[in-house]
Amino acid sequence: MTPNVRDVLQGAVVALARPTPPEAGPEYAASRIGLASMITMLAAQEADLCAGAAIAENAAIRALFAEAASYDAALGGRLLAAAREVDTDLSVPALDAANARLRRLLTELHERAEAARDAATDAKILALYVRMAAGRRLAMPAG
Repeated sequence: MTPNVRDVLQGAVVALARPTPPEAGPEYAASRIGLASMITMLAAQEADLCAGAAIAENAAIRALFAEAASYDAALGGRLLAAAREVDTDLSVPALDAANARLRRLLTELHERAEAARDAATDAKILALYVRMAAGRRLAMPAG
């Protein structure tokens, strides 16, 4: 499971709201606050990026599916059907759900391309993975 921003922030709230056991000492309390702060800063970055990243990823995956039409029959006609889809619900949960579904199908396509020793499609998929990772990159807070 990949936690979403809401899950991460709720976890930070729980961590900060839970009292520190007296035997833990001040170093433990300071460490817990520092970790919760860092996670919250990363979640804020993800909140700024997540909708745009999901929209861009979904469009790029669908475009790749259209290019890989020769695999459509092997994937039960799902490839071209997914290629024609459009994100109409731009809420983060809906975008994330579409993204997860598209990524699962992308993994199936990648497996088929590797089994067929299709170097061109494999290279396109690997390049897409790199672009998707770069689009989701977060910067560690200074400090």
